[in-house]
Amino acid sequence: MTASIPLHMVVQQLLLGRTEGLSAPQLAAFVGGWTSLLDLLRRPELCLPAASTEVHEALTELVAAIERAQATVLDDDDT
Repeated sequence: MTASIPLHMVVQQLLLGRTEGLSAPQLAAFVGGWTSLLDLLRRPELCLPAASTEVHEALTELVAAIERAQATVLDDDDT
């Protein structure tokens, strides 16, 4: 089960645990906020314009890891 990986556990809790029981409009707002945050973080030069290239690269790698974890969690039949 993928939930043994710490990032997967966080993503699973955020995507599945916090959305349980939400109404359709609440779920749409949550998903919209989640994807908007990832879209923003995908552009570290806007979030942290004064940060070093290394910080920008690390943030870009983190977003990619979150997106991989998200895809894995959402594809996991055990969740």
